[in-house]
Amino acid sequence: MRSKPSFPQSGGRFVFVRLTFFLTALISLSAGISFAQEKKKEEKKGPPQILVAVPLNAISGTTNLIKLRGLYLDNATAVRLITTNANIQITLKSKSKADAPKPMEAKKLGDTQVEISLIVTSSAPATPLTLFVVTPDGESKPHTIPVFIPADIVKEKEFNGGFRQAQALNLGQTIQGEISDGNDVDTFQFSGKAAQTIAAEVRAAQLGSPLDASLTLFDARGQIIASNDDASGNDAVLKAKLPRDGIYYLALQDAHGRGSSVHVYLLRLKAE
Repeated sequence: MRSKPSFPQSGGRFVFVRLTFFLTALISLSAGISFAQEKKKEEKKGPPQILVAVPLNAISGTTNLIKLRGLYLDNATAVRLITTNANIQITLKSKSKADAPKPMEAKKLGDTQVEISLIVTSSAPATPLTLFVVTPDGESKPHTIPVFIPADIVKEKEFNGGFRQAQALNLGQTIQGEISDGNDVDTFQFSGKAAQTIAAEVRAAQLGSPLDASLTLFDARGQIIASNDDASGNDAVLKAKLPRDGIYYLALQDAHGRGSSVHVYLLRLKAE
């Protein structure tokens, strides 16, 4: 009678080692899948947020290209007005990631953006528009964009960094401008009369711009008549009674020496 073959004990250990390796690999794979699922949950996007529009405003009678910066905007499916208006056409043109200007934080200025085409007919009233962005994860809170008729607004023109290059500005007009870098100072000139009270008001931070505006009023000899910083939050409001007839200069800059393509503003000059 043949005897049954015997196996060396080392073979049993080999089978045990393979089984242990298999179980270890299985546990590692399960842990990896669990980690990936948790990470996917963490990366889930929240509702979109509009933080600032560049430029801050629209002009009637023309096609406005406006970038809306914020959070979770890069998967936008539509941009809509709160109230439907036949005189206004809004089109989503593009969506993308967007780098925040240094040293600004993305959560304060946004790391995504959408570009829209906004057509406001000349017959539409110059009243602010309220819009919102739609994504698969929800809708943004309403964002307001002021609208101007062409006669009331002037686009800033570079180079206007000093008295000699100062851009002309009439009382009653609004400048649509930008502090492009930390060294940028935008200077404007206007004619005033003795004892006339003028008021210059910046709208920037209240509309989402990171600009911390500072205003300074000079006379024709370069002497400071008045200055203001942070009269309304980070927005400057300057009022002054002019001492004499002549040319005056109004200089606008960032109080902290910062600037970028997102440091946009609206500056209105009027007589009171």
